[in-house]
Amino acid sequence: MQRQNRLLSVGLWLVILLGLAPLILSEPSLGGWHVAWADDDDDDDDDDDDDDDDRRGGGNAFRPGNERNLFPWTRRSEPRVMRRQPAPAARPRPDFLPEIVVTDLSDADLSILLAEGYTLIERRTVTTLAVTLDRLSAPSGVPLEAARDRVRLLTSGDDADFNHLYRATQAEPVALSAPTCAHENCAAWAAIGWPGARVATESCPVTTSIGLIDTGINPAHEIIDTARLDLIARLGAQASSGAIHGTAIASLLVGSDRSRVPGLLPRAEILAVDVFTRVAEDERADVAALVEGLDLLAARQVRLYNLSLAGPPNSLLARMLDRLTDPAGLDAVIVSAAGNGGPTAPPAWPGAHPHVIAVTAVDTRGRVFPQAQRGDHLALAAPGVNLLAATSVRGARGKSGTSFAVPFVTATAAVLMSRPVPQSGAKVRATLAVTARDLGMPGHDAIFGHGLVSAEGICP
Repeated sequence: MQRQNRLLSVGLWLVILLGLAPLILSEPSLGGWHVAWADDDDDDDDDDDDDDDDRRGGGNAFRPGNERNLFPWTRRSEPRVMRRQPAPAARPRPDFLPEIVVTDLSDADLSILLAEGYTLIERRTVTTLAVTLDRLSAPSGVPLEAARDRVRLLTSGDDADFNHLYRATQAEPVALSAPTCAHENCAAWAAIGWPGARVATESCPVTTSIGLIDTGINPAHEIIDTARLDLIARLGAQASSGAIHGTAIASLLVGSDRSRVPGLLPRAEILAVDVFTRVAEDERADVAALVEGLDLLAARQVRLYNLSLAGPPNSLLARMLDRLTDPAGLDAVIVSAAGNGGPTAPPAWPGAHPHVIAVTAVDTRGRVFPQAQRGDHLALAAPGVNLLAATSVRGARGKSGTSFAVPFVTATAAVLMSRPVPQSGAKVRATLAVTARDLGMPGHDAIFGHGLVSAEGICP
């Protein structure tokens, strides 16, 4: 009986081993399992309040919900590979709104247009130009270009144009290089010879206010919560833009010198106007809002403007820039982004205006930002790659684009304009050009302009 029981036990074990053998032979060991994870996306909306771009993911780490991987007999011989679904193609962004802008349209001409089916959307006053600005929609079924050309035929409608759109020039985030000194942007400061702590001292005062035309700004952000920020609201504007881009630009200009993103001019005064609105995923400023923002700053006698945005040419915008930079008037210095449309894109406005300082972006080794637009209108290059800037809520993360190069030129101009001897707009533009460090081909070129902006010697 005992022998019979032993034989039965051996038989049962043989059955179990024979049943498990195929599974044991077909499955790799625990340490060699092929587990694939979907990659983490790293976009630039910065709404996750990440302190900077340091998220890590992937690997073969155990994750809740995947407990079955610990038991090979419950797995198939070929593991399921999670693949990222291709992102839907981005919808093309429009260059203008489906409307027309025109200045000083007479009542008689307006009546003619209304009778022809045009609609008056809005009428506002632009104080700097001393004009009335009308926004019109075209008659039903009439192409916008034909409607604009019809308005131009009227006695008072010769400057009619589309209501063009302008966008912040920010690119996808780039991985930050390791800091080499006390703060993360010091390599950029060193590249242009920024005098740092000597700025805003008795021997190097900063008395020039800076007008910032951008998206919204979060004044409570810990990097800029002590800054001298005056947020100017547009009449009747809806607060629909985000605070991502504007907060980042403000931090580069006036970030606290006790933060990890010290500003170039931490004690300078900033007068800021949000001219942007957000439509789906598109954050943009139409030309009517842009001109209104410039007008509000001009009413406060602001002479230095930071415009980290780009868009198409526009006749109304050209008139406004002509007026602001007129030596007989405000004689303003306007610094604008070259744009991130790529080397073959046409020159972007307002940077392409002959009296606006168009700025391209380079890294700390003087290499041009690959997405930067080019052209003979370019004036200067400045650091705009792998910079650390404030996010919209808290912390900071990496930023690249021609937008972020603009504050370096604006800050240098602010110091020049604060000298005891009055500096004309033409003198400031000329000084920035002749003191720039040449990059690329000798002399002015379509990639770097006059070269890298230089702050060497601006403080005694």
